[in-house]
Amino acid sequence: MSDTSADTSSSNLIGTRINDYQVLRRLGRGGMADVYVALHQSLDRQVALKVLRRQLASDGEYVERFRREARAAAKLNHPNIVQVYEVGRSGDHHYIAQELIDGPNLKERVERQGPLTPDEAIGVLRDVSAALAIAHQSGITHRDIKPENILQSLRGDIKVADFGLARLIGGGDLTQAGLTMGTPRYMSPEQVQGKSVGPSSDLYSLGCTLYFLLTGRPPFDAEEPLAVAIQHLQETSRPLATVRGKNDVPDWLLAGINRMMSKNPEDRFASAVELSQWIAGQLGSTTEPAANGGTAQATVMLQQAMKEEAARRRKNRLKMAIAITLPVAAIAIGAILATPQNPRSITQLMRPDRVPAKESVEQQYLAAVSRNDMAGWLAVSEHFPPTENANNAAYAIKAELQLARLLVRQGRVAEATEILTRIGTNPATDNLYRVVSLSELFDLAPPDSPQATQIWTDLRLAYQAVSENQPDATRSLWSIIGSEKMRRLESS
Repeated sequence: MSDTSADTSSSNLIGTRINDYQVLRRLGRGGMADVYVALHQSLDRQVALKVLRRQLASDGEYVERFRREARAAAKLNHPNIVQVYEVGRSGDHHYIAQELIDGPNLKERVERQGPLTPDEAIGVLRDVSAALAIAHQSGITHRDIKPENILQSLRGDIKVADFGLARLIGGGDLTQAGLTMGTPRYMSPEQVQGKSVGPSSDLYSLGCTLYFLLTGRPPFDAEEPLAVAIQHLQETSRPLATVRGKNDVPDWLLAGINRMMSKNPEDRFASAVELSQWIAGQLGSTTEPAANGGTAQATVMLQQAMKEEAARRRKNRLKMAIAITLPVAAIAIGAILATPQNPRSITQLMRPDRVPAKESVEQQYLAAVSRNDMAGWLAVSEHFPPTENANNAAYAIKAELQLARLLVRQGRVAEATEILTRIGTNPATDNLYRVVSLSELFDLAPPDSPQATQIWTDLRLAYQAVSENQPDATRSLWSIIGSEKMRRLESS
């Protein structure tokens, strides 16, 4: 059969030939490529053939990203990494031929069979850590560790796949900041914020992945990807054992997952190399209970080691903070003495009031979440005027609600009340935001006052409108305004 013609779509390659590969059947579809089972005719072996979708092949950035995936993965040779055999092009088709794994990914396995046992999870952690250790030692971060990218062969071998977001340290970064790349459910806080990421980002994603494998649920989840991203920045996941429903996960494994999922990269393992060494030490210490006093003593030793490590990190951060803060503090004191009528904290002096514009309103909002100050929240509307489109308007209201909460925490209740009243009493505002605003306004009103009664009446009417027109949105209100108000609203 002749080579694939130039007008053949990458979504209809079954039965065709691409160079020396006979396409047999389709495996799936990724973010950038279609994946097929193909026969490498010269070597008489089946491979997974990833073909960049044709509509992306004309975009130089996507082609470079696709090639970069191949270059990154081809550098790595490890039994727990899917092996890349060849990178090539046939006409308009750019392809990667790689090892074919005859089993499911771990997301599929958990969905079919339920959460993994602790021993199975430990095996996955050990193997993925070993794979990432090789990558990190080679100067490569994966950037998209998640259950879907961890495969398991029918023999039980664990393989890390899809280095499509992998970045060679020191190489160009073709991705935009924020949520344009990666999977929000497993992204590290620094990746969410669009910051440069390193090996510890992979470990955060691995910690989230282990949480899913042991519970069947990701640590953070919501209907909107942006909401998930904010949870990674601000919230703490529910205890793994509580979600799992039993206490069969070893304490050392729980401690390791918690450490990997630390918001601050400095509080995680420095790299997969360090993680692998730590795992080996824990497995070694718990497999010979007679020699070391058993599991209880191992747990105590682990807890002590964790405390010592945390203390060491805090001490190092304190030294660094002192080294940085002393000269800054001297400058700040001079500024304060020069302007005694308007004193400002050192934090305020180090953080400019003028917030730079981001590429999108979503990224601007995430920047405000990270800062959580008045300048950050006001910058959302400043750089993305709400009058321009509905998306800007929605984020402007979200930013105003967050600003009102900040003002309440600062004791500036009158200013917060003004913002909440403007949102809650505006009939043009989405009723969902009106419910949130009126709920918080109700908490600020004097109990049993005529003001509180009127606010509750407005709140009930707004909630009824949401129930009738946006019934799916009512589920999110339970966590936003609280179960007590929700029960009262639903019974009224």
